[in-house]
Amino acid sequence: MSGRVMNRERGPDHVNAEAGLEDITCQAQMMGKIGTLSFPVCNGAPVHTNTRRIEEIVRCRSPALLLCAGWSVPSTKDLEPIKTVTKQVETVVLLEAPDGTGESINFRVCGGEQFPMAKQCFSESKNATAANLCSLDAALPSRSFKFLDRQAILLVCGEITIMCGRPPDVGFRPGVPDNLKDKVRAPGVMILNPTHTRMGEAWVVNAWRKYLSSNGNTYVSASNWDLDRQRRPSPTLHTVWHNGQEQDPVDKGTFENEFLCYREWDLPKL
Repeated sequence: MSGRVMNRERGPDHVNAEAGLEDITCQAQMMGKIGTLSFPVCNGAPVHTNTRRIEEIVRCRSPALLLCAGWSVPSTKDLEPIKTVTKQVETVVLLEAPDGTGESINFRVCGGEQFPMAKQCFSESKNATAANLCSLDAALPSRSFKFLDRQAILLVCGEITIMCGRPPDVGFRPGVPDNLKDKVRAPGVMILNPTHTRMGEAWVVNAWRKYLSSNGNTYVSASNWDLDRQRRPSPTLHTVWHNGQEQDPVDKGTFENEFLCYREWDLPKL
């Protein structure tokens, strides 16, 4: 679940940019759908360059929002074709790219423009220090945006460890600023939590998701699959929770192969 920049020694495979796209079927724009997208990774890096796959998901499936797992594209230059397709389709894309300085930055891409959403503040609970929690609180203006009459807030990967505890006793960890608590728990909020790979202790993380999505709120996550641990995508790579309940993806909007895993979900009603 690290936010470090992809391993450049191995690097992604720039060949086969079109591979896996044969499974994508096209549909008209549907504003009531969320898309989640992830890819195979190995040794802390994506196996392939996935820019073309993201572009075609936006072009063909056109969800209202597309949440991509971490290590999404290899550089900020790869945002250009995605920006171009969002001039044609009203999709909001959230993805991660190295910024050229050794840091990975999350971006919101829509309407042909890119909006930086700040770097990851911490990757695990031991790094959720008072200073890093305050940094996350200070980043909220760039991490938040209006989406279809609701407020969306980005928590990057291990930043979900603003939560602590094990079920049934879960809540915010000590030191989380009150403003951050209030914003995350405000009525109608949608938490977007892309991760680089799946976090451990899924039963604990699911309790945190249940908490964050309670009282009518929504939580969305997407994780890559690590080829060192599993060869194929699994049902638990992507999740949507609403009002404390885990949701099911739409059958017709779900497809996966060795290159990508894409799922679609009905946007929960406010």
